[in-house]
Amino acid sequence: MERANQIEKTIRIFKPRSSYGWTWLIAIALLSLITLAPTIQSAEKIQPPVLLLTAGLAGAVFIGGFALAFWFPTMRYELDEQTLTLRYGPVLNYRIPLSQIRNIRRRDLSLTIWSSIRFPGIALFTVPYSDVGNVKMCATAAMKGILLVETDKAKFGITPADEEGLVTAIQARIVE
Repeated sequence: MERANQIEKTIRIFKPRSSYGWTWLIAIALLSLITLAPTIQSAEKIQPPVLLLTAGLAGAVFIGGFALAFWFPTMRYELDEQTLTLRYGPVLNYRIPLSQIRNIRRRDLSLTIWSSIRFPGIALFTVPYSDVGNVKMCATAAMKGILLVETDKAKFGITPADEEGLVTAIQARIVE
């Protein structure tokens, strides 16, 4: 029991900056249902495989959008003695060993036309950017004020509310 409390005390949790990114996820989910309505109305004119594919795709976007919106409050950055972990519900869990961090800097990123889960107020998973390449995002912003954590193998984008506190805590643990 004492060991569990000791481990728990060494983990610091940093919340992301606030945003309304969850509203975009709900809007996309609802939009998928709206686009499905005309298909259902003309169901007798559409071949069953096409109807099933359309309904299945719209249903997946609907469920996925609402699930991601539901997990929005779970976004967090956990710092322990050896690892920075980026979490978003059960779908995103990036573990960055502190010994592999080469650079941490705040910057604005430039979009590409390629699609990903990136809307105003939320960016998740691997997002391609024209100026820095692929970035594994767990952030409440897609482009502005991203804290870019670079390792030899990957780049990670985060948006902690207490940016200075997180950077200071990481630097203190790297120096030790």
